[in-house]
Amino acid sequence: MEKITYYAKMQFGASRDSPIGIARRRDRDGIRFDETFTRNLRWEATNYFVLHELGHNETEHVEISKAEADAFIARFAAEGDVT
Repeated sequence: MEKITYYAKMQFGASRDSPIGIARRRDRDGIRFDETFTRNLRWEATNYFVLHELGHNETEHVEISKAEADAFIARFAAEGDVT
């Protein structure tokens, strides 16, 4: 079974409803897959969480629901501007 946790990427002035981007962590059978939703309108591999854990990323993040992640994707797919 796969567990997926979604995160909103936040910078100063961003809100949970309007993050600068989203990322997700998928755990399947003890194997971790980290992905970010890109300008290509798809999930792609990222080292965002590793950089954050090492203190090399100025962007913060908060956990969000799948519905919030889906709303972000729908909004930016319609606007054509995904960070």
